[in-house]
Amino acid sequence: MDEDNFNSKKNKIISVGHIALDYIFNVEKFPEPNTSIQIPSARKYYGGAACNVAVGVAKLGLLSGIVSCVGYDFKNSGYERYLKNLGVDISHIYHSEEEETPKAWIFTDKDNNQITFFLWGAAKHYKELNPPLFEAEIVHLATGDPEFNAKCAEKAKKNNILVSFDPGQDLPLYDKDTMERIIKNSNFLFMNKHEFERTLKLLNTDLESLRNRVDVLVVTYGKDGSVIYTKDEEIKIPSIKAEKVVDPTGAGDSYRVGFLAGYVKGYDLEQCGLIGSCVASFVIEKKGCQTNLPSWNDVIERLKKEGYVLE
Repeated sequence: MDEDNFNSKKNKIISVGHIALDYIFNVEKFPEPNTSIQIPSARKYYGGAACNVAVGVAKLGLLSGIVSCVGYDFKNSGYERYLKNLGVDISHIYHSEEEETPKAWIFTDKDNNQITFFLWGAAKHYKELNPPLFEAEIVHLATGDPEFNAKCAEKAKKNNILVSFDPGQDLPLYDKDTMERIIKNSNFLFMNKHEFERTLKLLNTDLESLRNRVDVLVVTYGKDGSVIYTKDEEIKIPSIKAEKVVDPTGAGDSYRVGFLAGYVKGYDLEQCGLIGSCVASFVIEKKGCQTNLPSWNDVIERLKKEGYVLE
């Protein structure tokens, strides 16, 4: 992989990390240990944080690609054909003939707290790979192998490509040194409020120090919106109202989609935050991370309806 040109200089945003098959459940409450609860019938959804971003970027009309590891069941799952039809560059997906494609079982309670059980499967092969020769404006590092993400960050930065990092729910896999390596080479750092608090603890640091290590730090707070920090600015972004809230799964990934797409299109940070918030408002209206991703026109129209006109 390391000697290849990643398909085309036209690729704008490349995502690195998991492609996964998701099984999503809404429950009244999480069961106590040694007890059980009933769940609705299981349905498969396309997911994986990196692929959620790649698909979202494509649906907004930008070119995207993904670097990932999948298993022997990937082709027959329909996922490969779906990505090809969307125009996502999948030329740098590693296929394992021995392992399954990663899978996630995601449980959300009535307060929108989540517990996820994740099968790595083919993702164990990240350790054997070298980063490709990225040709993009932005490389987005999502959930995946920490060491591989660190290598990708270093290679992208060396080639003057902007790096976006979102450790997501894989944050417990990171040690301090690896986290420091990635942040050192990142321009954008995305976290929800829980991940933000854990990262400060992991690095034994505070907000002021962290915001000075990257160009842009974004912390999301669900229905309470988000805050964008630069070295000398703090921008509060409201949440954009959804028509209905069905499932919050994928809201964070879709915020990153909107934010990064807005940045590539030349919008300022506040507008990028509003675009991110708007994309997330569509995703939570249906179950599944990719089920209700909007087009660019959908985003512009909803923002206009909410009183925000993008110049």
